Amino acid sequence: MADDTGTARLAPRSVGAVAGLVLATVGTALPLSMAAPTLSTTAELYGTTTADTTWVLTTTLIVATVSAPVIGRLGDNHSPRRILLFVLPIIALGLFLAGSAATLTQLILARALQGLAGGVLPLALSLTQRIVPPRRRALWVGILASTFASGTALGAVLAGVLVNAWGTPALAWLPLAIVVIAEIALLAFLPATPASGSRRLHVRASLALGAGGVALLLAITEAPKLPSPFVTVPLLLAAGLAALAGWARTQYRGDTPLWDRTAWRRRRSLVAAHLMALLGGAALFATFVALPAFVESDDGLGRSVAIGGALLLPATAAIAAVGPLAGLLRRRLGRRGTALVGAAAATTGATLQWMAPHEIPVLLAGSALLGAGVAVTFAAALTVSIELASADDVATASAPNIVARQLGGALGAGTAGAVLAVSATGTRFDAAFGIIAALSAAVAVATIGLPRSRSRVRSTG
Repeated sequence: MADDTGTARLAPRSVGAVAGLVLATVGTALPLSMAAPTLSTTAELYGTTTADTTWVLTTTLIVATVSAPVIGRLGDNHSPRRILLFVLPIIALGLFLAGSAATLTQLILARALQGLAGGVLPLALSLTQRIVPPRRRALWVGILASTFASGTALGAVLAGVLVNAWGTPALAWLPLAIVVIAEIALLAFLPATPASGSRRLHVRASLALGAGGVALLLAITEAPKLPSPFVTVPLLLAAGLAALAGWARTQYRGDTPLWDRTAWRRRRSLVAAHLMALLGGAALFATFVALPAFVESDDGLGRSVAIGGALLLPATAAIAAVGPLAGLLRRRLGRRGTALVGAAAATTGATLQWMAPHEIPVLLAGSALLGAGVAVTFAAALTVSIELASADDVATASAPNIVARQLGGALGAGTAGAVLAVSATGTRFDAAFGIIAALSAAVAVATIGLPRSRSRVRSTG
C-alpha cells in the first residue's frame, strides 16, 4: 500500500493499481453514452422503432441510478476491492451479451447489466483514498472524475465511427476489451483493502434515492412515449422530487447509508456540490445534443455528420486534460475559488456558442472552454463530497454526486432535444444555446455554498 506520509511518490504496484482503476472507469463509462447516437441504427437492425430502442439507453441509466449508492455502500462495508472485482465481470458479461444479442429484448437485458457501471467510479474513488498518498489524492480524484466524464463524452463521439466501421456489436466489444484488461490489472496490482462493516445498508433510503432518480429519468427520457404526457410527466416529476426530498430528510435525521451527522453539519457545502454536478451535467449533455444538431442542420451550418461529431472532440479532450488540474488549483484557490474558475470557463464557452458568430473556430473554442470548465467543477464537487465523508464512507458519499451528474445529463439532453423539436426554426438553436449558457451560469451561483478555505474538512464520523 502507498506510503501515507503525504509526500511519497506512488510505488510501482500502486501505479499499476491506479492505472487499472482508470481503465475500469473509462471502460464502464463508454457504454453509458454509446447507445444514444445509434438508436435509429439499432432499430433498423432489430426491425423495430426508434421509440422502442430508447429503452436500450434508458434501462442503463435507470440501473446506474439505482445501483450506484447500493454498490458504494457494499464496497465500504465489505471492501471496495472485493466488490469492484465482483462487479466488473458482471459488466463484462453484459457487454458480451450485448455484442451477441439476437433480439432487442436480449440487448435491453444486457444493457441492464451494464448499468452496474454506475457504481464503479465510487468504488474507484474509495480505493484511491486508500492507495494514494494524501497530498496526491485531490489530483487522482480529478483524474478519475475527468476520466469518467470524458469517457462518457467520448462514447457519444466514437459510437458513429464504430458502427460505420464494424456495426453495432462494436459498441460492446471495445469497452469489453478495456474492462477485461482493467480486471486483470486490478487482480495483479490492487492491494487488499479492509472492510469497515460499520454501517447498515438502510434499504429504504437507498430505494428512495433510486426511485426518485428513476421517476425523473422516465419523465425526462420517455416523455414523448408516455400516455397523456401533459399529465404523466408532471406526476413523475413530482413523485421523483418527493422521493428525493424524503431521502434527504432521512439523511439529515440520523446515521444513514450515505453520511453521518457530522457530515450533515456541513450540508450547505454538500448540497452545493450536488447542485454543481447536476447543473454541470445538464450543460454538458445539452451541448452534446445541440452542437452537432446545429452543425448538421439545414437551418444551422449544414455540414456533415463527421464535422458535427468532431466539434465535440475539443470538449472531450479538454475534460480529459483539465480535470486533473482541479487538485492543483484547489491548493492555490481553495474549494470555492477552484469551482468558480471552472464555472466561469464553462459560462464563457457556452456564451461564445450562444452570442458570438456561429463559425467553426468560435464553436471549437466554446466547446473546449465548456468542457474544461465542467471538468474542473465536476472534480471540485466530487472532492468536497469525499472530504465531507468519514474515511470509511468514501464510496457511498461520492455515489449521490455521480447520480446527480447522470440525472443532470439526462435532464440537459432531454431539454435540449425538446427545445430543438418545438421551437421555431429560426430561433431554436439560439434558445438551446441560451439554456446551456444559463445552466453554466447557475453552476457559478451554486459554488457560493462551498467553503472558501483550503484546509481539509473530512468528518471523523
